[in-house]
Order: sequence, then structure tokens, then C-alpha cells
Amino acid sequence: MSNREKSYAYMLHNVHGVGNKTLTRLLDEFATAENIYNARENEIRSLMSAKQLKSFLELRDSWNAEEKLKDILKRGINFCCVTEDEYPAKLKKIPDAPFGIFYMGSLPDENKPSVSIIGARTSSEYGKYAAREFGIGLSECGVQVISGMARGIDGIGQMAAVNYGGSSFAVLGSGVDVCYPPENAKLYDMLRDRGGIISEYNPGTQPKPALFPPRNRIISGLSDVVLVIEARAKSGTLITVDMALEQGREVFAVPGRICDGLSEGCNSLIRQGAGIAISPEDVVDYLRRHNMNMVNRNNEKKVNMTDILKDSVQIAVYDVLDMYPQSITQIYEKVAETGMNTEISAIMNALVELSMLGFAGQNCGAFYKKV
Repeated sequence: MSNREKSYAYMLHNVHGVGNKTLTRLLDEFATAENIYNARENEIRSLMSAKQLKSFLELRDSWNAEEKLKDILKRGINFCCVTEDEYPAKLKKIPDAPFGIFYMGSLPDENKPSVSIIGARTSSEYGKYAAREFGIGLSECGVQVISGMARGIDGIGQMAAVNYGGSSFAVLGSGVDVCYPPENAKLYDMLRDRGGIISEYNPGTQPKPALFPPRNRIISGLSDVVLVIEARAKSGTLITVDMALEQGREVFAVPGRICDGLSEGCNSLIRQGAGIAISPEDVVDYLRRHNMNMVNRNNEKKVNMTDILKDSVQIAVYDVLDMYPQSITQIYEKVAETGMNTEISAIMNALVELSMLGFAGQNCGAFYKKV
């Protein structure tokens, strides 16, 4: 698509009160955005309501199409219309596909599988651990991670993926130039370099509760599989699951304890027939069985802790750490059970060093967990 045609599509995207269905109907009738832009009022009246037509005519009279497009391109924001070849093929097939999407960075590679990692914003230590493990495991196999860059599971899974050399794409409930939530600013910057930021909302749009449910259809629409890590029985996460099922996507869920409210949604999904995800391999095996273009695990550059941690005490301590915090005494006893003879002072030094390296975290004083 030429920049001229793209500029007219961008104008149409901005007509107040005109949604995807109306724009699709207009394209079916006039073939191109430029033809719609240049159409006479009497030619277009039957395809719009009176209110929509008024908005269209007012914007057309005041809109410098090519200058408006140049403005966002200068800011590093790209616009892609549903009629363009670069528009994601998976997204084009969903009900109510966005007429246009904005993005910074790049769009997902159509030749690589994509999995969305979604879950609770207020997550447990178990959920955080699982989000990291799946983010790392999927990225190691060349799987693109899609999510909403939200607090909790979404952001943790995406950060893990990009930290381990993978690609991840965030679909926002705001404009692509608005980082939300603000505490994920570091992830936002990383995604522009190692994936992309995507939204159907105009640049500058501030986040509002009503904007998030519609964006969820884009998260699932860009994915081959939707993976739920933690979710309450009634949560926004399950809205994405409903949309994924409507779009024909496969859904996997990570099981949790029956007494844990944050696992109620996942356990319920499994009871209803969702795939059980105990490890990243469960999702990877499904993708392989469906002939997705996967990285050969034999050729993976997996992270080997012995290449990073040269000290034997550090390695031993790291091996006994868990996602749940343990006291120094508990860690010392577990290391001793492995047959290593060392002093508790050496264990304490190793924990400090592991924390500085980002492999251990400290909770409530002298309690440590694996990060």
C-alpha cells in the first residue's frame, strides 16, 4: 500500500462513531480508502447513518491526510490497514478484526508460532514463578510471546521472554505511545527493540477500563495458543479465553491448588477441557504436532547455570532454592543433604552474590527464594 492510500485509511480510522463493520462495508463498495475519501455525499449516504456521515464529512474537510500520517511516522509510530499485506494474517480472520492497528517496533513474524501468556494482575509467588518459566521456555523454542504488558503475569512472562533473547509483543488498552502501567516502562522500552507495541487506539489515547476488553480479542487473535497461568473464577483473563475460543484458538491452563482462589479459573478451565500445561514442553509439543515452525530443541542455546556461576557453593545453593522463601538454616541443611561440606557463612555469602546477580530474591529479612 502506498503512503497516499495509507494516509486515507488513517483518516477513515479517525472518523468518530464509525466502527470496523462500517469501514469494511465501505471498502467492499469502493475498494480503496482513497475512493471512499473522494466519494460524493450521495454515493456514501446509504452506507452510513446520518450521524456517521456528518462526522465523516466534517473530518474530511479539516483533515490533511498525508501530513497527519507523516506526523505519526516521525514519532516512530506505524499504521497498518486491514487491506495491507503486512497486516497480521491471523488477526485478519477474527470476528470484528480491527480496520487498522498502530505499532511501534515490529509486528509478529507470521512464520513463527505465537503464544499469549495471560493471568492475574495480583499474582502469587507460584504464578510469578510459572510466568517466568513459561516465558523462558517458550522463547528458547522460538515462540513469540503475546500479552497485554499488564501488572503481574502478563508483564512477568513478557520480561522473561525478552531477557532470554526471545521476541514479545504487547497489545495495549491505550495508544502505543502511552506506557501503561507506568511501572512497566523498562519492559515497554525493551519490547520496542525486541518485538513490538500494538494498539487499535489512536496515539495519545489514555487507558480507560472500557478499552481493555476489546483489546483482548487482539491478544488472542495474534496467538496460536492462549496460556492462562493464574486467574480467579471471575476475572478479565477469562474474557480473553472466551474470545480465544470464539476465534478457534487452543487454550492451555496451568493447574493450581484447589484451595487457592487465584487458581480457581485455571482449574475450572481444565475441568472444561482446556489443555494442562505443567511445563513449556506441553505447549511446545502441541505446536509441533500442528506443524508450527519450531526451533529444534537440540540446537537451543539454553542457559546453563554452571556457565554463569563458577563457584560450587553458589551452584549448590541455587539448586536448592525454591519459589517459596526459605530461611538460611533451611537452605544450609538442604545443601548439606547433597553431600557438600561447607560453613553457613559460605551459604550466606553465596545468597548475597546470587541476589546481586538477580538469581535469588530476599523476603522478610533472612528468607530467600529463586527468581
